[in-house]
Amino acid sequence: MSDDRTTPMQTPPGVKPQRDNAQPGQQTVAGGADRDGGMDPTIHVPPAQGPGPGFVRATPYDTPTPPPHQRPPSPFGPPGPPPVGRPGYQPSGPAQDHTMIIKERVPPVFAWLVVVDGPDRASIGKVHNLHPDTTVVGRAAGNEIVLADGTCSSQHFRIRVETQEGQEPVFMLYDMGSRNGTFVGSRTTYRLPESQAYRQELHDGDYLLVGETTLVFKRI
Repeated sequence: MSDDRTTPMQTPPGVKPQRDNAQPGQQTVAGGADRDGGMDPTIHVPPAQGPGPGFVRATPYDTPTPPPHQRPPSPFGPPGPPPVGRPGYQPSGPAQDHTMIIKERVPPVFAWLVVVDGPDRASIGKVHNLHPDTTVVGRAAGNEIVLADGTCSSQHFRIRVETQEGQEPVFMLYDMGSRNGTFVGSRTTYRLPESQAYRQELHDGDYLLVGETTLVFKRI
């Protein structure tokens, strides 16, 4: 005995089964046989339209790629102007005057020592040019100026050229710990005890007593 208890659906008397004869573009709306004399109404559905003129469908591969020689814009903004001096540099804004300060060159100064008296009679009148930096005077053979005087120390004194900004160079005498000392003064005072010098600026015409040798400092 079958367990199928489904009751077959029967068509009511007087109603014929409807067949889907709708044409393309029409949609049938279900209705009863008692509506509009048993006719099922239809609604006209316009056909689907394609993209309009000028429409271009984008794909992930249609994005233009910049040429290799062009870099993408920097996320930190446009680069600043190139530094001054590079090719293609054009300053923006009003022109500015750049003043170059050239330090004035100090003119050369010439000075010398002249032997005017001493035990070495052959050296009297001899002129010894001073070096532009330092000149060492003494009895030793390695000095710039050598005095043939046994009472002089091997390195008796030195004269150094010193410069200060805005001023002319000066010649400074430094005694190098000599045994008999170095004396500087005028022609009438250079032999006095109070004329002994340890650090002394020399002026044109000063007399120097080194042991038993007398020299005169000259400069132009």
